[in-house]
Amino acid sequence: MQVIATNVTTRSDRLAAGRTALSALLLVLTGLMVGWLCLATPLLDSLRPTGRPSSLQVATGIFAWAFAIIVPAGFLLIGFARVAATIEALSSLRPRTVSPRLARSLGPDHLAATGLVLPGGRRIHELVLGPFGIVVLGDVPPPGVSRHVGSRWEIRDGRNRWIPIEAPLDRAARDAERVRGWLTTDDRDFLVRVYAAVVTDDRRVTRTPTCAVVAPGDLETWLAGLPSQRGLTPARRSRLVELIRSVAQHG
Repeated sequence: MQVIATNVTTRSDRLAAGRTALSALLLVLTGLMVGWLCLATPLLDSLRPTGRPSSLQVATGIFAWAFAIIVPAGFLLIGFARVAATIEALSSLRPRTVSPRLARSLGPDHLAATGLVLPGGRRIHELVLGPFGIVVLGDVPPPGVSRHVGSRWEIRDGRNRWIPIEAPLDRAARDAERVRGWLTTDDRDFLVRVYAAVVTDDRRVTRTPTCAVVAPGDLETWLAGLPSQRGLTPARRSRLVELIRSVAQHG
């Protein structure tokens, strides 16, 4: 099985992750610096009441110790929370493609491509070309950074806010339509079959009339069960491979 992989992370995604990582680093460094100033220098000792302190001196001492404990700890906690958010954001940006597993099990008459950008700017997460035609494989965000009620999906960004996203099954179905339309403009005499599916272990995700839901361990069997498309000759398959490679090179 041939695999064509392109970068699926945009520049804006990398900049957003970089800003979150920088803010996390600044918060942690600020917490460490404030803690060092309070505990490793004579600053706190100069505010400690001695002898028979007045009420104001006692209150000042209590405030100083509370500041020395709460403020550095607060900066550190927020900073480490930002670090965790950055890791989750990077995890959600990293492509969770299935082609490496398929490459070990499917024959040379199959081809997988990830991160294709079609004419018009639509990015396709992953597709597989085989005797059955083409299967567009959609991506489902990890349950830890996503939530959904019915067809409404949201994902948590680097600032821990929930933002709406396109429903993965709807996106996969629309991607399949765009792939079908793109291929039709190249060869109007032959209509290649294009299927849509999402690969996920999340049992909350259920299939729709236009998109299948397949568990990762069942994908090979599901692909093998698709009927072969008559008319997809070696010459037409070679032409499809050329088209996919040309898009990958310009993506």
